[in-house]
Amino acid sequence: MFAEKFSPLIIDHPQDADSLRRVADYFFKLEEKRGARLFEIRLNPNRLFDIAQAGSSDRLTRIVNILIEARIFERRIVVRSPLGGGIEFRSYAELPDVVRDPLRDVDMAVTTDNIEATYVLVPDGIH
Repeated sequence: MFAEKFSPLIIDHPQDADSLRRVADYFFKLEEKRGARLFEIRLNPNRLFDIAQAGSSDRLTRIVNILIEARIFERRIVVRSPLGGGIEFRSYAELPDVVRDPLRDVDMAVTTDNIEATYVLVPDGIH
């Protein structure tokens, strides 16, 4: 599935082809092992940087944007709880000022210190 999605991107973005190829290989191997569970994987920017061997944050940003525009990835925003886990939102615009921490059952302010972008795969046919 992912080989077909990545092939045109690798051709269209030769300056980032090596990084895109590494990301494609990573997901191809996972797809063989995990099947449908592949869509449960969430990658934070640091992990994606390592997989792509991006070399710089500018290059990682370019690669992420390519993958989002191609509908391979979606960005999700997670408000992390101090005890682990978090509450997921589809965009920064959806973030409230306060969320209810389900683990501690208390209100928690949403700040730059407790939000994190993660990236998830987009299943075929879902837009």
